[in-house]
Amino acid sequence: MKKILTLLAVFTVLFGSLFAETIGDNPEDPFERDRWEREKLTTQVYNLVLKDAYAELGLKESEIDKNATIKAEYMPMHDEIRIYYDTLYVTFAEGEAMNAVMAYVQKFIRDNKYFQYKYMEKDKTKPYKDDRKQRKVVYSSHIKLVR
Repeated sequence: MKKILTLLAVFTVLFGSLFAETIGDNPEDPFERDRWEREKLTTQVYNLVLKDAYAELGLKESEIDKNATIKAEYMPMHDEIRIYYDTLYVTFAEGEAMNAVMAYVQKFIRDNKYFQYKYMEKDKTKPYKDDRKQRKVVYSSHIKLVR
């Protein structure tokens, strides 16, 4: 009985090592696995000025706020993204903010090969004053992505 269990363990280890999957393009590189682990664990931040990038989001120039910026924090380990739409309080319209955020999410899903998403919590709107004492608003969304 012990011999059978020993042979089974040896074959399991042997087949596991034969069919092991490599991490990246170059399995010879010892630092590639560390780089991949660091990228997976770190939060990636993307900034986008809406007046410069409205065409790539599929929006019309008349549908955007020229003062708005979008900041996205992507957490690849959890497949989550937090999107912050920031603009002046005077020019803020919740419909425009929602459309811009949804267009950004659609673009992000296409670019990163996701196929579905769901909202983790209700979207939030928070007014604040910046360092120049201007009144601004942040519209934020927390989204879970599915591959």
